[in-house]
Amino acid sequence: MQLPASRLRQLALAAAALALPLTGCSSAHHSTTSAAATGPTADSSPSSPASGEPSASPSASFDLSAWPTAPTDVDETGFPRGHSYGVLSRHYTGKDFIGALTRQWHISLAARKKLGPIGKGAGPAVWHAAGATHPSNGTELWVAGLWDLAGDLEYLSCGATAKAPGRAAFLHACARFDHIGARPAAAVRRLDGVTGPVDRKYREDHLPVDSPLYRAGPAAAYLLEYGGGPTPATYELTFFGVRN
Repeated sequence: MQLPASRLRQLALAAAALALPLTGCSSAHHSTTSAAATGPTADSSPSSPASGEPSASPSASFDLSAWPTAPTDVDETGFPRGHSYGVLSRHYTGKDFIGALTRQWHISLAARKKLGPIGKGAGPAVWHAAGATHPSNGTELWVAGLWDLAGDLEYLSCGATAKAPGRAAFLHACARFDHIGARPAAAVRRLDGVTGPVDRKYREDHLPVDSPLYRAGPAAAYLLEYGGGPTPATYELTFFGVRN
C-alpha cells in the first residue's frame, strides 16, 4: 500500500519539530497538501553507523511540564517545537512490536530511509519508515517510526481516519506499545478517556487538537486529531522518548 506524500511530509515535519530550537505550541491549520508518493518496499534494517548519544535538540527546549492539561489547538505536527528528546531505551528498536502490529493490520512498512538534517540548526539525521493500508474506500490506517542512526527507536506514530473500519481497535493495539516501562492497559484507558474531549475541541475549533500528555517510563504519548478540506478527520497516536 502507498503512504500519501502528505503523511510523509508530516513525518518530516515531526522530525524537524523534535529538533528545532523553538519553543511553545502554535495554532495553525493542518496541512492538506498532497502529491504522488512512492510505494513502500519490504521492511529492512538500517545500516550500522557508529553508536552515539540519543538525539537531542540544540539550544533551549520545551519543558514537558508545560504541556497543556486540556485538549489544545496546535500546529500541523502536533508537537511542541524545541523539546529535547531521546530514544525510548538504549538498544530498543521496537522491531518485534512494530512487526506484529503491521502484520496484524496488513500494513506493509517501507524500507527505512535516512531523513534530515532538515534546515539550518536542525538536529541530527534519523532513520524513518512508514506504511499504510486502506480498509475501505477513502479510509486509511498507517504506522510510522523514527530511529536514531544507531537504530534505537525515538518515535512511533499510528494514524487512522475517523471512519476507518477497526479504527478504535487499531489505535488500542498501538496504545499497547511494549516499550520499557510501558503500562499497556493504562495507556488504552487513557486513550479512551481523551478521545471524546479531543473530538469536542476539534469540532468546535476546526483546527488540529492535541490531547494532554500521557507518561509511562521513558515515553510520553498524546493523541492528535486533524483534518479539513480534502483530508478526512484523522486520529494520530504518537509515542516519543523523553529526556526529562
